[in-house]
Amino acid sequence: MIGTERKIDMKKLFLFASAIVLSLAASAQSITIVQKGQEILSVAPSTVDEIVFSMDTPSGTVSTVGPQKVNGSWCSIGTSITWYNNNVSASNGRFTRGYQDRVMDKLEFTSLSNVGDNGGCIAASVSRPVKADYYTIEHGINDWGHSTPVGTIDDYINNTNNGTFAADYRRLIDKIFSLNPNAKVVLCTPRKGYGFSGYLPGHWYDEKNGIYLEDYAKLIREIAEYESMPVADFFSLCGAQNNLKELSIDDALHPNDDGYQMMANVLAKALEKIIVE
Repeated sequence: MIGTERKIDMKKLFLFASAIVLSLAASAQSITIVQKGQEILSVAPSTVDEIVFSMDTPSGTVSTVGPQKVNGSWCSIGTSITWYNNNVSASNGRFTRGYQDRVMDKLEFTSLSNVGDNGGCIAASVSRPVKADYYTIEHGINDWGHSTPVGTIDDYINNTNNGTFAADYRRLIDKIFSLNPNAKVVLCTPRKGYGFSGYLPGHWYDEKNGIYLEDYAKLIREIAEYESMPVADFFSLCGAQNNLKELSIDDALHPNDDGYQMMANVLAKALEKIIVE
């Protein structure tokens, strides 16, 4: 009887402790598992479907394999969403890390150069890249905010230099290849956004001066197909009207920790397609 009572008490204690953990997790921005002093798993609570507790003896341990070493440098080009990675303090504690550092948890490049431009459109980024082996381009949301004409794939192909988003994207790509003719490049569609004190329309699917955010996303996909470059499709995979506010530090443009983790997951998969062993 003593052994049985002890078993019941332990089970109650375990369930009580589990309830406390789940309660704390519900209000946390991330859940991290640490094994022998090393972080081996970090996830956003909103991405967890269920947590299963078992009384069975584990058959193994969570893998402690570190990030994949990438023999090459990474230049990250983009808007304030990109810029924030190296300026976390400017968020006043509303998130802890940007998408690049989260990608580096999985893909450890030899170095990271963040040339994100706070508030900048793609035209302003043409002069910003530095020499690297890998490049990512995150643009479109500010061009929508400033109503930059989208242009066409022909503007890109023919290098028209006519001030459209397409023409300036060509100038940026040309700049990258002038720095490194063998550069590997991932193009990122803009993450959905809206509002931000009237800077953007009230919904991501609304037009602004006759231009839709999706127009930029479609063009970027066309450029990627033309250049045979992979796409990190932030537009399709990193939030929608019903949850963008929950994934942002504001209403609703800049990501929070959950939003940045979504972006990192999408970008890492795209980068994996071009990484040279």
